[in-house]
Amino acid sequence: MSLIELEGITKEFHSGEETVLAVNDLSTSIEMGEFASVVGPSGSGKSTFLSIVGGLSHPTRGRLLIDEIDVYALSSDQLADYRKEYIGFVFQSFWLVPYLNVQENVMIPLAITNYSRSEKQDLAMSILEKVNLQEKAKRLPDELSGGEQQRVAIARALVNQPPIILADEPTGNLDTSTGTEIMNLFHRLNQDKQTIIMVTHNPENIGYAHRCINIIDGKQVQ
Repeated sequence: MSLIELEGITKEFHSGEETVLAVNDLSTSIEMGEFASVVGPSGSGKSTFLSIVGGLSHPTRGRLLIDEIDVYALSSDQLADYRKEYIGFVFQSFWLVPYLNVQENVMIPLAITNYSRSEKQDLAMSILEKVNLQEKAKRLPDELSGGEQQRVAIARALVNQPPIILADEPTGNLDTSTGTEIMNLFHRLNQDKQTIIMVTHNPENIGYAHRCINIIDGKQVQ
C-alpha cells in the first residue's frame, strides 16, 4: 500500500451556471520517501491537487487515502488532526509573522501540542539546525534574506515531523542561486526519507524529483 493514494479524484467549482473541472478523474499513488513534482500550465489544477492532498479542499468525487486513512471520510476535527500529524506546508510566499523571531515562527505549529515551552524551544532549535539557521534563531524575519526566510518556513513545516511536505512553488519568489540552495535543502530532506510533493513551473526544479505528475486541464497526462 502506497503512503498516498488518489482514486478517481474530481474537483468541480461552480460559477453561476458554469462548472469548472479543476481536477478531473485523477488517480495516482506516491510512495513513502518519494519526491514527486507536479507540473502543468497555469490554471491546470496543480494547486487544487495539492490542497486536496493537504486536507484543505474536499473533492467532489473520489477518495484520498493517506496511510490507509480515508481522509475525506473524517470529521472536521479528525481532518484538522490529520493536517497536524501528516502534512507540512511550504508556500511561495513565506508567511512568517514579522514580530516573532525565527525560533518563535518555527514554534507556531507546536502551539496546539502538549509540549512545555522549553520542549517547544528545543524542538524548534533542533529543526533550525537541520536547515542551518540555528545561529539566527533570535532574529526577526526582516533581518533575513529571502532564502533564509524560506528556510525558516521549511523548518516550520518540519517541526511537527509530518511524513508529507507539500510545497507550492517554493522557489517562486527567489533568485536562481537562492532557489538552487532551497532545492538542495529539499534534496537533503528527501535523502533522509522525507516524502515531498512539489508544484513547480521551474524545469530545473523538476530534476530533483523522482518522478513528475503532469496535469493539463485537470487531467493527469503522460
